[in-house]
Amino acid sequence: MSYKSSLDVPSIETLLGLQKVMADARNPRRPVVGSWLMLPGASLARMVAQMGYDFVLVDCEHGNLADADMHASVGAIAAQGVSPMVRIPAPENWIVKRTLDTGAHGILCPMMSTSEEARKLVSYAKFPIPKSQSTPDTTSGIRGVGSPFAPAVFGQRMDDYIASANRNTFIAVQIETVEGLENCEEIARVDGIDMLFVGPNDLCSSMGYPALEHASIPEVQDAVQRILSAAKAAGKYAGMFCTSAEQVEARYKQGFDFMNLGADVVALAMWNAAELEKLKNIRIQV
Repeated sequence: MSYKSSLDVPSIETLLGLQKVMADARNPRRPVVGSWLMLPGASLARMVAQMGYDFVLVDCEHGNLADADMHASVGAIAAQGVSPMVRIPAPENWIVKRTLDTGAHGILCPMMSTSEEARKLVSYAKFPIPKSQSTPDTTSGIRGVGSPFAPAVFGQRMDDYIASANRNTFIAVQIETVEGLENCEEIARVDGIDMLFVGPNDLCSSMGYPALEHASIPEVQDAVQRILSAAKAAGKYAGMFCTSAEQVEARYKQGFDFMNLGADVVALAMWNAAELEKLKNIRIQV
């Protein structure tokens, strides 16, 4: 079995975890919506997972989460029947292995710039294919076997997990640099890459504009459309960072499949700012 996109898998009954969530959302089409965690704590992860999201992403790139926090959060999210995903800090072999060993249903890798980097990432995330199952067009990975935690999260025996993990592990990459933009079509065609995800802030910054002004810059929005088109042309999913329900709806109508609805720190900041604003008049010192 080669590492084709999840869209090429003939039967969703064979899929588990986030791969199944994504495949189920294709017919009838609906957006796959989740939230991001940047703060540690299994209790917080559990509460967010209970809110009705399709996935909860544990942000180990920009978030305040150590290795043990990642383990605890992934298990807490999965225990609620929700798909745990992890944004890794870098596309390094040991990081990918540690992340998938927690039982994460998928990884999101930032700053993906070339197809060569994408192929290396896929090899880190996939187990070697036994000789008896290998064909001339298969691409074997180098992921090490040993973690008892991942099979437990998927509710499988170790041998069943090893046999099915290559099919069920969801691999997404962020296109958020000018180099990544120029190579996004090639990246999208890499076997095993399931989704291109737009990182609008860094993409905007890389293109020479203020990072937080991406929504109002036509050149950046043209780049977003190019990434979306590249994903669709390759039969892959497309994802987008969003911070409101209105943004999710707009990007879904544009053609994106996978969106986050803010993050824990965003929710805390926005709620507190809004409520304090309502008290401004009575808190003014006379």
